[in-house]
Amino acid sequence: MKQKLHPIYLLLLSLLILQNNQAEAQINRTPYTGSNRVLVALEGTESRYEFMSDQMLVRYNRENQQLECILPVSTLVPLHDTIPANMANEVLFEAKYPQLFISMAAPVQEINAGNLSPETMRRTTSIRLQGITNQAVLPVSFITESRSLYFSTSFDLMLDNFQASLPVAYLPLLTGRIFITIDRARLVDLEPR
Repeated sequence: MKQKLHPIYLLLLSLLILQNNQAEAQINRTPYTGSNRVLVALEGTESRYEFMSDQMLVRYNRENQQLECILPVSTLVPLHDTIPANMANEVLFEAKYPQLFISMAAPVQEINAGNLSPETMRRTTSIRLQGITNQAVLPVSFITESRSLYFSTSFDLMLDNFQASLPVAYLPLLTGRIFITIDRARLVDLEPR
């Protein structure tokens, strides 16, 4: 009887250890700050097709000293009734790549230098679109208030640079250039613990 219980005790012990490690990982993970606004404009041959989302997630990666932004593509809403509702989803291939990922260098010491006025810094930024990551140096405006960091940036990119393509249905309408504006995104509690 004792020999039959021994493997069960080992199994239960390993499950408890595994659960403890998962709980510890959750505690040490920096949470995302939600409700951040981003504007995405697809350049057309005659006009821009503009979309907005207020559901971009932002967190600070302490290991890499980077701000990480995740935009669920499905949250992009057209700003005008004349724009097809799922155009951004189709152009960004949301079914296969559900998120647009942006990360930018943001050393805490530099940002928390005590400067209360907005400061624009050039930051190395990685953008992952349709599974391809490219880097660019972009101007990012930072301002700290209390225990929050606000940042804004605007940039454009070409789908060709990401080895990405437009769906055939949109080839006559779009140029392949995408404009992205992050408007006063907020990160709460930047202080090291």
